[in-house]
Amino acid sequence: MFMAIENKKISQIVIEQIQEMIMKGELKAGDQLPPERIMTEQFEIGRPALREALKALEVLGLVERRHGLGNYIVNNVESNFFKPLSLSFKLNNGNVQEILQLRFLIETFTVREAAKMATTEDTFRLKEKQKTMIEAESPHEKSQCDKDFHFEIVRICKNGLILSTFENASYLLENFIGQAVYLSYFTAEDSIDRIYEEHQNIINAIEKRDADLAASFMNIHLNNIRPELLHEI
Repeated sequence: MFMAIENKKISQIVIEQIQEMIMKGELKAGDQLPPERIMTEQFEIGRPALREALKALEVLGLVERRHGLGNYIVNNVESNFFKPLSLSFKLNNGNVQEILQLRFLIETFTVREAAKMATTEDTFRLKEKQKTMIEAESPHEKSQCDKDFHFEIVRICKNGLILSTFENASYLLENFIGQAVYLSYFTAEDSIDRIYEEHQNIINAIEKRDADLAASFMNIHLNNIRPELLHEI
């Protein structure tokens, strides 16, 4: 099942092999890995190196250790605290404009798909998130509601890869949205009421199943963000 290891850091190669097997479909969510004794024999490594690799895969959200049962392949990557896209962005000195470009790229597409695919229940959830944002008392609560509103639109389009990308950048998006809402909340000429109105326009377009109109309103919404006023993310 596994290949014997030579050179390199042993635990890293174990990680790479298991990741490659997942990519090839040889391992799937729910599959149980062989007992550690068998894996050390197949990899021809010691148990400490194997456990180091399994722990790293657990941190990545790919392996789960179940007490008394063994190690299983899982799909906890999206909910995992480890966000490689956000970390890479920071280490490469990314800027606010890049985050806005990512939002344009993803959200103008997903809002079109949402207009085509949204059910009555989907539009109801969007309305509820809009209502919760309006009723929220603090800028922090409002920014969380704003983020939830946009994530819900991405979820409606039912594209797992796009949602994973959006989720992976969640730290950056939360910070970005939080600052934008804060500015609107405390700046008279950039009232929070404008955000409410823009959200409502997007909801109405989705409810009408008008993809072009929905994309147009999303463009207006994102174009009204002033990245030059946002602090470094």
